[in-house]
Amino acid sequence: MEKMDLLLTNGKIVTTDETFSGVIGVKNGKIAFIGQDALGMEAEKIVDVAGKYILPGVIDPHIHFQDPGFTEREDFMHGTMAAAAGGVTTVISHPLDNPPTTTFEALKVKEDSYEGNAYVDYAIHVGATSENIELLPDLWKKTGATAIKMFMCFSVAEFPFVQDEAMIKVLEKVAQIGAVAIIHAENDGMLKAMEEKVKATGRKDGVAYNMTHPAEAEIEAIQRAVYYLEITGAEGVILHVSTAKGLRIIHEAKERGVKVWAESAPHLFQFTVEDMVEKGPYLKFSPVMHDKANQKEMWELIKKGYVDYIGSDHSPYTLEEKKAGEEDIFKAPNGIPGVESSLAVFLNAVNEGKITLNQLVKMTSYHTSKIYGLYPQKGSMAIGTDADFTIVDLNLKKALSSTDLKSKCKWSPYLGIELKGWATMTIVRGNIVYKDGEITGKKGYGTYLKRAK
Repeated sequence: MEKMDLLLTNGKIVTTDETFSGVIGVKNGKIAFIGQDALGMEAEKIVDVAGKYILPGVIDPHIHFQDPGFTEREDFMHGTMAAAAGGVTTVISHPLDNPPTTTFEALKVKEDSYEGNAYVDYAIHVGATSENIELLPDLWKKTGATAIKMFMCFSVAEFPFVQDEAMIKVLEKVAQIGAVAIIHAENDGMLKAMEEKVKATGRKDGVAYNMTHPAEAEIEAIQRAVYYLEITGAEGVILHVSTAKGLRIIHEAKERGVKVWAESAPHLFQFTVEDMVEKGPYLKFSPVMHDKANQKEMWELIKKGYVDYIGSDHSPYTLEEKKAGEEDIFKAPNGIPGVESSLAVFLNAVNEGKITLNQLVKMTSYHTSKIYGLYPQKGSMAIGTDADFTIVDLNLKKALSSTDLKSKCKWSPYLGIELKGWATMTIVRGNIVYKDGEITGKKGYGTYLKRAK
């Protein structure tokens, strides 16, 4: 029998529909063997993962690396190190950089800044505004981008949001070229009106910010986005859904044939609006988390399969930028780091019986790879596919400290919060890039992935 490069022995292998004890063999970066025992098989390296679970490599399709343009906050090298430490084997970069990834020229700037710096494999989403609609077919067909992103509300001046007329035109193009739209769905007018109303009261505390992003602003925008997807025939994802009602709207649309999926984020399941009293700017992001009743229903719906996949929405800012919001929440920027803790939030939920490991695999690799054109190379546990694995210890209890963080951003809203269940080893194409708290991979090992044609 052919000698393997790597054997993973004594682990419990987890797929979308079963969990079983077994052995995995790797040859030339691909899965070459899956079985119940090694049958005398030889390997260059044998790793005993007794007591641990072997998951298909986690894919995080929602990361803001802040690179190029804002590398004082994060950079691609540190961001992919953080991903490896979080058990993530593939990341997908969002277009909200400087310059935003809405042209060929901007994409080239991003590609050049990423080249040779990745610890894990990566892909890139591009963006849509009212200014680049005619460019979208070429930008999609010639680049291998994994999705086309748009905002329905203000985010930053460099990446203008789309009004309804432009959004419909974008989605018509998306349908024509067989692309996938990813949509930040909040009603801009409602946000502006609520911000004006809250600021008029003089409030500057953390909860005041959440009041400017009411649940209704997301719910209305999701209804509108789903309708536009339906009438154009486009495929799309509603990003970081924060409301149970929003998840229900998406699920109902899917049931009647609309090509729409729901992404949600770990912080929406870990925190509620009450946490803004203590954490304030260090939990400032959008859409915001809501009350405990909404979160409880979100957990019920995720167990029913209403969430298609998880994206961390990793978006770090410097401590100095966030500190500006301690006295006035409106002075702090929007975004929190999260790629290192995302998986742990849901492994903890597995331990609490809120979801199963098989459901988690669907939400962290399988669905994501299929939606973004990376399947079966990524997201599957099959012979001949990339040997990407996330090894997890469901019994490991720990709380992150700032010294644990591999990100350039050395703060996190998760610091000091004990979670049970963590990734202990991350394997990308047969190579161990993270093990027991240490980065073991090499800068530049990660490769640039293109969407399957």
